[in-house]
Amino acid sequence: MGVNSTPDAACPECGRIQKLRPKTTGGWIRLEPETVPAAEAKDETLRWSITADGYAVAGRGTGGKCYIEHRRVCSRRRHHPEHLGPIFVARWLRNRSLDGLPIEGITAEP
Repeated sequence: MGVNSTPDAACPECGRIQKLRPKTTGGWIRLEPETVPAAEAKDETLRWSITADGYAVAGRGTGGKCYIEHRRVCSRRRHHPEHLGPIFVARWLRNRSLDGLPIEGITAEP
């Protein structure tokens, strides 16, 4: 827990608990609570790490792991995040399954 650590907070869309962290560039971001292998988030701009003082920093991971932004894998998204890569699709499918939401009939983003 760093200086700027905040309590985890529920997503207003799905209600799942997320890491809510201040960004070094200002504002706040909700991150998925578990890390993923950084290599799986192929686009570096989709990788997030949390600094020792509690800030979320885009574009990197720590120790081969990174966090991903919750809004990209929220179970309430209308379209699956296929264009972001397999790890995002896997997390989105997991979140939909945990929330008891259907997967059939969902299409990729237009």
